[in-house]
Amino acid sequence: MTRSARWSLLGAILAAGVSVPAWAVEPAAPSNSVGNIGLMQTPTARFTGAGTLRIGFSSARPLDAFFISAHPYDWLEATYRYTTFNYGGIDGPFSMDGLLDKSFDVKLRLLRESDWLPSLAVGLNDLGGTGLLSSEFLVAGKRWGHLDFSLGLGWGRLGARGEFRNFLDSVDSTFSTRERDLGGQIELKQFFSGRRFGTFGGVRWRPGGSRWSLMIEREGNDYSAEPFGNNLDVEWPVNLGVAYQGRNFGVRGSWERGEQWSLGLYFAADVSEPGPAKVLDPPPTPVSPPGEGGARSTASGGVDEAALRAALRRQDITLLRVETLERPPRATVWVTQGSYREPVETTLRVARAASMLLPASVETIAVVDVAADLEQSVATVRREDIRVQASLQAPDVQVLSAYRYLKPSTKVVPEDPQLQAPWYAPDWFVAPRYRQSLGDPDEAYRAQLLLQFGLFKQWTAHLRTSAVAELGVVGNLDDIERESDSTLPRVRSDIAAYYREGEHGLRRLEANYIRPLSATLFARLSAGIFEEMYGGVAAELLYRPFASNWALGANINRVRQREFDQRFEFRDYEVTTGHATLYHHFAPLQMETRLSAGCYLAMDCGATLQVERVFRTGARFGVFATKTNVSSREFGEGSFDKGFIITIPFDLFLPRSSTAVADLSFRPLARDGGQMVRDGASLYAETRRRDVRAALRVLDTP
Repeated sequence: MTRSARWSLLGAILAAGVSVPAWAVEPAAPSNSVGNIGLMQTPTARFTGAGTLRIGFSSARPLDAFFISAHPYDWLEATYRYTTFNYGGIDGPFSMDGLLDKSFDVKLRLLRESDWLPSLAVGLNDLGGTGLLSSEFLVAGKRWGHLDFSLGLGWGRLGARGEFRNFLDSVDSTFSTRERDLGGQIELKQFFSGRRFGTFGGVRWRPGGSRWSLMIEREGNDYSAEPFGNNLDVEWPVNLGVAYQGRNFGVRGSWERGEQWSLGLYFAADVSEPGPAKVLDPPPTPVSPPGEGGARSTASGGVDEAALRAALRRQDITLLRVETLERPPRATVWVTQGSYREPVETTLRVARAASMLLPASVETIAVVDVAADLEQSVATVRREDIRVQASLQAPDVQVLSAYRYLKPSTKVVPEDPQLQAPWYAPDWFVAPRYRQSLGDPDEAYRAQLLLQFGLFKQWTAHLRTSAVAELGVVGNLDDIERESDSTLPRVRSDIAAYYREGEHGLRRLEANYIRPLSATLFARLSAGIFEEMYGGVAAELLYRPFASNWALGANINRVRQREFDQRFEFRDYEVTTGHATLYHHFAPLQMETRLSAGCYLAMDCGATLQVERVFRTGARFGVFATKTNVSSREFGEGSFDKGFIITIPFDLFLPRSSTAVADLSFRPLARDGGQMVRDGASLYAETRRRDVRAALRVLDTP
């Protein structure tokens, strides 16, 4: 064997030993006691796939934790946690038994693992919380066969063992001091601070293909600096554990500190996946191959509107108008629909039906998608292309390549009482609604199930009204007894009174008049009862270029606070609020950002930043924060308004298409600073279907 051959063989052997195995990128990895991807108490440099959402519970006495963990990207993990200090049953003079503490964690991958280099991640625990359990860490991870090794440096609670002096204090002396009880503020100078830091590490063994794994770790926390002086004994500094990870469920058990059992479990969902096949959707109209018949017309050679209307109605699409031209031989079809989340689905279905039912003389078909009283998009396609691609059973990407998207007009959809009667008919619904309170100091979680009744009426092409009432079914939101101690006008902190006295009530009774002023400028006027706490009048303008990644809006409203019983009476508090808002979509990261500046309900002024990761399925993970001219002392606990948002489309779990979504907003505390009011239909949401960039192949401007 030649020297080069020997070196090649040696390289292959080493690569086989240290290369990342097939299960290295796994959708399921253990959650540690605080809800982060890790072992038992320590974090690792591992991440799950983008779109993973976990909800779980862990008991590692004296701490019990309820957590929600989201992974917007495969390099970012964000966790919201509610921790209860339970010292009962543990020998010792412990204080603050039963204390509830809220915290937020984030972990970011700095380096992806390769054949020779480890993965590397940095994390911040208890970010923007009280700081009682705060930690910062750097952790590396490397797989070798079925073993996954991790080694990290910890500051704060993760590094309380303090083997080494903090080298950062030589850069700035402020790094040598670490504080607790930050009251919800984000203090950058506290990150990686403290006189000393410690090390932690562990090993996870998971046989190939198995859902079970064994873990061993050494913590960087020696429990000698616990909150409120409640220090714990450590009989043995090594923790042992076993974990099971399925696709949608995981459980972990461990023996920690040589004297304490720990248990954790979670439920998971991947919202980046499209969900089950829509087998209950009505089938699209069959299309004849090229050269065969299929086009229909009336005896006079006109359009058989009845047949086209019936074909679309079977697919839950309403035909609003159809027009044909002889020169050029073209037909325009205006439609609106309520079942398909993606506008592309509506366009493809309408084009197929029109290609079969329009007169044979029509060569080009234009499909106009109408939603929220507005023309959202215009897609044109040659009739022959529809038939060719249908006969080839081409995938959607190839089908869409034949469509040309035009800028929609501002004209009102032509009136046709016979066709548009279903559009103007009253619409109603009955549906369950779930609302929650997460963060009450007296109870970690409160919730209520309600029955919601809605009635909608489209009066003209631009004017519509809506009414929504709710009937409480079961829940404990009305048990909230803590009264507001706010020094600001109580614009939101009296929520407990609304829950108690308005369990059954009128949530909305409003009119919205929406009109395009040009192809890119829209206006809205609204009046009525906007939400459970406020009603009044409002106006909004939105500039949104067609198929653009940005928009600019401004709104102003005069609202008055409603009585607690949520009927028709109002209280004395009245205020004018308004904001200018910049919307931006950053395509490389599929990130939508919303920056608003203006005045809020408590007459404070400032800005709100909201950032959301948007998935192709329609799911969203987002965070928001508001800072105004209200001081941290005036604001109260939490220091400033902040929280996170999770949006889950129903059709991720249904065998039928649906536009319904579950919007979950988590705000640690109901305070009065930085509070906006809902003041009618949002123009940005109403024009959402104009954003057809995902379907664009060629963009024409008429």
